[in-house]
Amino acid sequence: MKLLYKYMSNPEYFLKEGYIRATQLSALNDPFEATYCKEALSELCPHFEIFESPSDLISYIEINKNKIGVISLTEAKDNLLMWSHYANEHKGAVIGFWAQSAFDGNMFLHLHKPQLNSTSMFSNFEMFLGECLPIMYRKQPRYRVDQFDFDYSNISAEGEDRILFEIFQQKSDEWIYEKEHRVTLRLDQADKVVVYDIKRLENKHVLKRLLEIGSEDWEGRFTVYLDQITDKIERETYANNLVEFSLDPRSLYLFKVGAVNSIIYGLNVSESMIESYQHYFDKYRNIEQWKASINRDYYILKFDEIKPT
Repeated sequence: MKLLYKYMSNPEYFLKEGYIRATQLSALNDPFEATYCKEALSELCPHFEIFESPSDLISYIEINKNKIGVISLTEAKDNLLMWSHYANEHKGAVIGFWAQSAFDGNMFLHLHKPQLNSTSMFSNFEMFLGECLPIMYRKQPRYRVDQFDFDYSNISAEGEDRILFEIFQQKSDEWIYEKEHRVTLRLDQADKVVVYDIKRLENKHVLKRLLEIGSEDWEGRFTVYLDQITDKIERETYANNLVEFSLDPRSLYLFKVGAVNSIIYGLNVSESMIESYQHYFDKYRNIEQWKASINRDYYILKFDEIKPT
């Protein structure tokens, strides 16, 4: 199993219910996310036998890339830049996850497997199974200079989702210091969704049902727990409609995580704040708690374990 880390500005949101966000394209901080060389992919397309024309393949990718979310983890729990950028200037925390569980090969409690709109011919070729993979750091977008450097022998079975999946598994090598590993998922696999102005939903029949099972707060945030819907097709139908809101960066697509190892509190987290989190830990088995502090000899952090009392 692989122990990886997630920087969080406010760990309470995670600790309270155990959901982690898969961030959609509109909310990612790198404008080069999911970019690729369209010309080179068009040249590859005739070798795939999955679309009648290159333009159809490109259209599929462009339409559906906003229906994808990523969960970014890292090998590094002690990166000073990431503590500042992603953990609220050391006032947040870093959560340690087992990226693979001993049971089903992913970090999620019960990851919903797509029932609708999958392009894979067989379930064993499905792309969005929660696998956590290291980012491929590159100088140029995918396919520009490496068209035939990857094995596409199963592309007919994997379908165009293979392309959709892999364009999210790459970044510019300017980001290499982050040592990122990434889970790439479909947003309609989410366990919990939070959106604004739910009444904008186009399908009014689905809207009526969602208003019955979800709830809206005074700020206009509408929340629905899809993981409480037992019928998988019904669940995914609602989720598919909620993906309409993915262009709004405020929309949240959340997944329930089960394999939590540890929490490291930032050096600017107060003792009283740590104490306020303790009642959440009853539902986490054997989770380790650590506190960061400054190493006075070097520009590095040191971590001291907080022993249970």
